[in-house]
Amino acid sequence: MCGRAAYSAASCSSAASVLRCGDSSPQLVAAASSTSSSDTTINNPNMSPGTSAQIFRYNHTSKSVCSTPMIWGLLPNNGNSQSPHLLPSDDDFTPSPHYTMFNARSETVDTKVSFRSLLRDGQSCIFAVDGYYEWTKSLSPIDKKKQPYFVRSSSLDTPLLLAGLWTRVKTGRRNNNQEETISTFTILTTEAHPKLAWIHPRQPCILNDGSVAREWLQSPSKTLLEKIRSLTNEQQQQQNNINNQIANAWKCYPVTKKMNDAKYHGDDSTVEVKNKSRKLDSYFSPGKRKKIEVKEDFSKSNLQQDSEEMDVSEKCPPKDESNVLIKSHEWSCHVCTFLHTKSKSQFLACEMCGLERECTKDNA
Repeated sequence: MCGRAAYSAASCSSAASVLRCGDSSPQLVAAASSTSSSDTTINNPNMSPGTSAQIFRYNHTSKSVCSTPMIWGLLPNNGNSQSPHLLPSDDDFTPSPHYTMFNARSETVDTKVSFRSLLRDGQSCIFAVDGYYEWTKSLSPIDKKKQPYFVRSSSLDTPLLLAGLWTRVKTGRRNNNQEETISTFTILTTEAHPKLAWIHPRQPCILNDGSVAREWLQSPSKTLLEKIRSLTNEQQQQQNNINNQIANAWKCYPVTKKMNDAKYHGDDSTVEVKNKSRKLDSYFSPGKRKKIEVKEDFSKSNLQQDSEEMDVSEKCPPKDESNVLIKSHEWSCHVCTFLHTKSKSQFLACEMCGLERECTKDNA
């Protein structure tokens, strides 16, 4: 659940403005406008746990929001000299088992030993991203690779503000005669909104409102967490139109299967692709179209027609229903964009996400 995200300087800069970040906004704006290849650490279309990002938190000393580089994947305890925490720059570094706590259930953070002190001590944070990725199982009998989907804001200029918790612990090593420390964070999750639940039952706690986001940084609490969760739980919404408005703030679409590789960082990582289903007749004729011989008898007209070769994709015997192939009609789901190739009369809902199909002129 939410183990990959698209992260960029542009989203950081936009979030800094919304959160009224004091000390780091100029740096983030400069980074966003830079096109240097050295900015790879702040432009990562396929970020995964174990990598570093600029995370927003509240500085209770200066009474202002600031940004701090942290590693995705919470380390709740100090390391020691026998088993120190490894940094991404270390030769023997691997994300697992060091940074596996990259998600935390918001329903239980106030009771779990690893998180409850962080919530109590106000160590909340926000991870600003372009969007995040989820995967669904492939329905294709040929291509078994999972299909990645990208979830982002409906507005390209608006980042997703993901609520999280952070901590700073000792690595167990010394650097310049001082104890080395490391800052890490985790993303809080909740039940998925009904319109996103088809892709995964959980989703990050997304802070759509700037005032709520700033409140989460300054004074996080269990009560506030319940308020944030209510924004994605339809059962707790008293007004359906508000719930639909929140759902419309997000856009979800399939992206290239190259994203199945955590090391892929191509420019097309977040670009929408069209799902293509195999044509119905190709299952019956993997090579050339199979031709069959059919003999028709027109006794009423006393005419005898010789048997001839017929293409099953072009003609069908009028009396042999076993050889009749229903012409396929393509139609695309208006939510997950999955392309169907069977007659719409056979399906009242999408095969991929289960959503009731929308009756339009194009999909009739």
